[in-house]
Amino acid sequence: MAIEGIYAAVSGLRAAERRVGQTAHNLANVSTPGFMPRRMDQAEVAGGGVQISGSTPLTPGPIIPSERPLDLAINGGGFFVLDDGNGGQVYSRVGNFQLEAPGRLVDGQGRQVLPAFTLPAQTASVRVTPQGQVQALASDGSLLAQGQLQTAVFGNPGGLEPVGGNAYRATGASGPPAVAAPGTPGHGEIVAGAMQASGTDIASSMVDLIIDQRAFEANLKTIKTQDDMLGSILDVLA
Repeated sequence: MAIEGIYAAVSGLRAAERRVGQTAHNLANVSTPGFMPRRMDQAEVAGGGVQISGSTPLTPGPIIPSERPLDLAINGGGFFVLDDGNGGQVYSRVGNFQLEAPGRLVDGQGRQVLPAFTLPAQTASVRVTPQGQVQALASDGSLLAQGQLQTAVFGNPGGLEPVGGNAYRATGASGPPAVAAPGTPGHGEIVAGAMQASGTDIASSMVDLIIDQRAFEANLKTIKTQDDMLGSILDVLA
């Protein structure tokens, strides 16, 4: 029984450690635009103990106005689709886009927006509609060209793999992306001239951090108690 108790407490210790790490990561990104905090999910295992079974994205942050027309936010579900530079795709909620020669729309990390399109060199301004149409306008306001943004949604966003730069990669756990134009059912509309703030709630994150730290300490004490009991049993049998 003592050995089983130690095993269960060690599994709880590891789970609490991962929860503390995730909460600390959420707090570290409280000022990161578009950051979506996550909560670690815990499940019991056969024979006693617990394990981390995955993570669940929490509520996205509020949408706040900016002064840049190419700052884009998604009001609802979905991720922007970006070229990872190696023939693959990554997905992000951060829409701090800019134009890069020759007229490519890229994010703050230089990743091109997909599907790719090029705006004419004589473009004087850019307008983005709620349905994701990117319109290149001449100095007189006439339409020169138009591209189309698409967003991706997933059956299980919690299964996405973080790859840095506040972007994610699809995995078997997330399921394949369902890509469509913004405003399509399940896909949020685009808000131009705005950014999504971090979704981290400082107050609730601090409470979670305290609870998880207490759980870590409790499991540590349980291990010590079970170890002392095992030592006493061995002394009697010796």
